[in-house]
Amino acid sequence: MTTRSIELATLAIALTFAGGCKGRTAAWESTESTNPSTSVDTVQADAAVTAWESRGQSKDKALEAIADWEAAMGCSPGTTSPETRCEAVSTGSENIELLAQLTRAHYFTADSYLRADEDAYFDYMNRAVWWGELALIAASPEFAAAMQEKGKFHEAIGLVGIEGLPAMYWYASALGKWARAKGFGVLIGQKDNIKATMARALELDPNYYHGGPHRYFGAFYAIAPSFAGGDLEKSREHYDKSLVISDYFLGTKVLMAENLATKLDDEEMFDRLIEEVLATDLSTAPEEIQAEMAVEKKKAEELKVKKGEEDWF
Repeated sequence: MTTRSIELATLAIALTFAGGCKGRTAAWESTESTNPSTSVDTVQADAAVTAWESRGQSKDKALEAIADWEAAMGCSPGTTSPETRCEAVSTGSENIELLAQLTRAHYFTADSYLRADEDAYFDYMNRAVWWGELALIAASPEFAAAMQEKGKFHEAIGLVGIEGLPAMYWYASALGKWARAKGFGVLIGQKDNIKATMARALELDPNYYHGGPHRYFGAFYAIAPSFAGGDLEKSREHYDKSLVISDYFLGTKVLMAENLATKLDDEEMFDRLIEEVLATDLSTAPEEIQAEMAVEKKKAEELKVKKGEEDWF
């Protein structure tokens, strides 16, 4: 068994066994009711959009966008956790989009600029999860009420409609990476919530974020062992469906190389996918995700180097 296969097998086993802990207190566990509606500072919100459009240029631009969006929502200025600065943020339905955008912005900052800084990466993924929880509350008061009444998450998430799709997608994406960074025990404790959220997203719109729900299940079925639902053919099917929806989305090929090709011990597949990503002209992707695609190119470079340094095949 190769080094990479051993790593994936270890992760798969960890994902299988029960007894994990959640690792955090969700916003709906500590919030008795949604905050009253408050007006958004449109000047700050417009400034955030301008900074966000330049997020691929530097970490500072991504952080500037976050700061402006937080200011627009009524947060106090600062760099500490938003939980300590944003107590007055409204979770009214009119703020669903901004709350989801803050979730995505924190996720992007961590995934793009903080991968080499373990503590900062974990911190910003945690912030993304917190904003995602507020976005879900805003998207569905029924969901929030069910969770405050100790309902089962996999049932309550079904109460969130299409208006909450961005909140669901970015919440689940951030929660998955936060939990994995936190450790296997927490990943076990959160895996059912993540899977239920993405299943709901897939049900509502499989095309969302360039085939994102299919991309998630491609990774899930590749990593999970067969006795826990893992299925390499299902993994390939979901990845292929995601690529049919958005063949330009480089992250799908990076994930296929990282977890499917290595699980299949298919070096040719790995090399082909990585080289396809590295050879891609970023201008062929929609402009609004070119910053993310540049990050996926960097991930492909990192995987190529690791493959050369470690015994992956």
